Amino acid sequence: MNMCEILRTSRRIAVLGASPRPDRTAHDIANYLSRHGYEVVPVNPRYEEIQGARCYKSLAEIPQPVDIVDVFRAAEHEDEVAAEILAMKVKPRAVWFQLFAGGEGVREELEQAGITVFVDQCIKVDHSACA
Repeated sequence: MNMCEILRTSRRIAVLGASPRPDRTAHDIANYLSRHGYEVVPVNPRYEEIQGARCYKSLAEIPQPVDIVDVFRAAEHEDEVAAEILAMKVKPRAVWFQLFAGGEGVREELEQAGITVFVDQCIKVDHSACA
């Protein structure tokens, strides 16, 4: 399945590393995704709520399946991020490692689990290109 097809047919996106701060890219992109009809599920252990939505401490805590995990974590955490994704009861269809969020070192492992992986790509830019 190609990128545009994944974006067109997905509904729920977990934003790993979500931020309540308007000056952060994760905040801007979560707003963009919400405005374009996606259900955004913030994930950050430091917050109870972000942008009016319950914020989960980890991907494993999200009670419903997500279609996409959008990663806003520093590249040095890619192994930890991959482990958290692979531990999910229902695996996402795709993972977007935002710019400078790593991903190349764990791409093969995630793809072997049947997950489409986008590395060093901005989901907002990709979504705009598909519109």
